[in-house]
Amino acid sequence: MKEKERVILWTAVAATLFCCELIAVTLTPLAKIGNGTRFGSSGMYFNLMMCGGSYLVPLILYCLNLRLMKYVIACVNALWLICHPVIAVICFVAMVSTASGIAGYLSYVIAGGLAVSSFVAGALWYPMCRKKK
Repeated sequence: MKEKERVILWTAVAATLFCCELIAVTLTPLAKIGNGTRFGSSGMYFNLMMCGGSYLVPLILYCLNLRLMKYVIACVNALWLICHPVIAVICFVAMVSTASGIAGYLSYVIAGGLAVSSFVAGALWYPMCRKKK
């Protein structure tokens, strides 16, 4: 697989998992507390556009042969890598400390699992996309 194809694939995987994580977080009971970002709200769509767009815009420019965008994607990926463990810890702590029923527990497990998966995919982005053939 060529370098460009690897960057496109791994960036798409990281962005997709991150957007799925954001959607899963809006389905947890924590989203219903206060003015949280609930599923289907304008805040959820804003978060999806902001986070997905931060990957998508540099990726489109990278596909247009702006090689510098690979490093911009690396910086964006590093920025979002910070939040995945925080979201996972919040989900798993909330799961243990609240009594929210089986649906609540399941939503915490899914959101936390997606956060861990997003972190792994984001961390694997660097060795997979820095390979030279």
